[in-house]
Amino acid sequence: MLDKPKIYNQNVMHHYQNPHNRGKMEDPDFSVTEENPNCGDRITLQLKFEGRKISDVKFEGHGCVLSIGAASILTQMVRGLSIGDARELTMEDLVDNMGNPVKMRKDCVSLSLNALNKALSQW
Repeated sequence: MLDKPKIYNQNVMHHYQNPHNRGKMEDPDFSVTEENPNCGDRITLQLKFEGRKISDVKFEGHGCVLSIGAASILTQMVRGLSIGDARELTMEDLVDNMGNPVKMRKDCVSLSLNALNKALSQW
């Protein structure tokens, strides 16, 4: 009997099953929602700033392992970053922090990053 290949790594599964920074933020400076119309995944990213740094970040939403896992990981990546550094984050940075999941659906992974970029462009 052959073992089934793992399509998600342990890091992504951990963040999906135990999402970090999930919840509603009181009085965010920005709240941006992104949705994937192809599958129905929806992520709302909420940001709070102190000066030119991201002081707090939370997300709400629903979706697949990749969209929830990526949102959880992204919130950890951006807390404490300057706006300039956060603007420079790329899809490759996020995927690297996810541990390069074997099964990769770009539209699902990019939801939270798209929301971040939209919020920062309004700043």
